[in-house]
Amino acid sequence: NSLLNVFVGNKSKKDLKEVESIVKNILSKIAIAKLDYKTMNARIKVEYESPKNADSYIANVSMIKDSQIYITIRGAMGVIGIKAFIKKDSVVLLYPLNKTKSIERKPVSYLQEVVKIPFTFNTLQDLILGNPIFMDSSNILSYKSNNNQFQVSLMGRLFKNLVILNNDNSKVLHLKLDDVDVNQHRTCDITFNDHVDVGQYHFPLKRAISIVAQQKLDIQMEVKEFTFNEPVKYTFAIPKIGLPKTVKRK
Repeated sequence: NSLLNVFVGNKSKKDLKEVESIVKNILSKIAIAKLDYKTMNARIKVEYESPKNADSYIANVSMIKDSQIYITIRGAMGVIGIKAFIKKDSVVLLYPLNKTKSIERKPVSYLQEVVKIPFTFNTLQDLILGNPIFMDSSNILSYKSNNNQFQVSLMGRLFKNLVILNNDNSKVLHLKLDDVDVNQHRTCDITFNDHVDVGQYHFPLKRAISIVAQQKLDIQMEVKEFTFNEPVKYTFAIPKIGLPKTVKRK
């Protein structure tokens, strides 16, 4: 595969039209490659390392498309350390082992506090699915093809996004995000490996994530079991917010 390097700029109108056509084709292939689903269940081994600590655990995850994410974290000996229920606008955290603080309710912006990257519900959903994240722009900076890989550089609203695909553009192999605001000093690297076919899609069983913001966070994810479009099985009850005694229930 011969080296092809095209930069948008200083081109004739004909060249720009050809580049625009190629770019649209690339973006449509990336969009098609995004895994679509109705429900998902997964058992994921997670290892993480930060300057403060390192640990590994099993996460049982159930997702209902664009609606709800249930995550149960089990540590050593299968003991449940935390449960998280995430909706579009909120996060509920349950701590079964903590008698003084058994539940916390947070806005969905809490996700950004944890990972230091502006995560939304959809970002987390795409990350669990192995889809590329922050693909919010068709503003192509450059693209090139070499060594059976195809890479596209996009300028998004928050991040400059370098996407590396395999040669037929069916699998996302690597994603590198650099903050548009250089003062933020935020970067995120994600590598996708061990793809398996799920219908027409390619689902990566392994992901390596490295986030650098105020501090460095490395996360390794390995999907051990998964199902799509079957009844969710890792759900759990969320305690209702109690009403004051002076308020009568209807």
